[in-house]
Amino acid sequence: MIGRAEVNMSSSPENSNNSRRRIILAGLYLFFVGGALCNGVHLLQPVMHFMTPLLLVAIGLLAAYLTYEVSLRSIAAILSVILLTFSAEVSGVNLGFPFGDYAYTHLLGPKVLDVPLVIPFGWLAILIPSWIAAERFLRYKHLVVASVLAMAADAVLEFAADSLDWWHWKDGLPTELNYLTWFVLSYMSLAILQKHAKETNGHRIVPHLLIAQILYFFLSDAGLRYLS
Repeated sequence: MIGRAEVNMSSSPENSNNSRRRIILAGLYLFFVGGALCNGVHLLQPVMHFMTPLLLVAIGLLAAYLTYEVSLRSIAAILSVILLTFSAEVSGVNLGFPFGDYAYTHLLGPKVLDVPLVIPFGWLAILIPSWIAAERFLRYKHLVVASVLAMAADAVLEFAADSLDWWHWKDGLPTELNYLTWFVLSYMSLAILQKHAKETNGHRIVPHLLIAQILYFFLSDAGLRYLS
């Protein structure tokens, strides 16, 4: 009896953590799916427009906080990725390279050099979960694999962004160059983070941020195209 009680007591915290994690994940997916449904039926659009930039920043920072130690090296690495992706976006919007010809609308908030300030955080929101998802879901944590995951997420995002009126491509669709650039920038950014930012062990929820966002993009795009 004592042995059984000890086992039950020792397993209780773990069971409690698992239950809490399941509740958090359920809330996460319900939140994103609910948001997508609101987009599809044009419900609460002023709220959705207001929340979108804030959520992009929040998801990017949350993914970084849950994945890396809070240290000067980690912060410097994250800032380097923010600068790298923002610079690439500025070049893309103003020069048509390295992504192609596209332009952002006003819905993602204030811009600098025609690029919304939240965009680098959107990159973090996809890059970091892709890195962790490569390990958690595919059991193969590699820069190439994570970069492919990030590129695949962007493939879904591009069509949703057009439907959501976040940005638009000059020719209506993203080019192959866009996806190649996404892979290269993802690889470079993740290499910076891998080398200079020390990971923690508290990131079990992080890969689900990637899946939840992909669901949001896909369902939003499908709803706006076929329900509107």
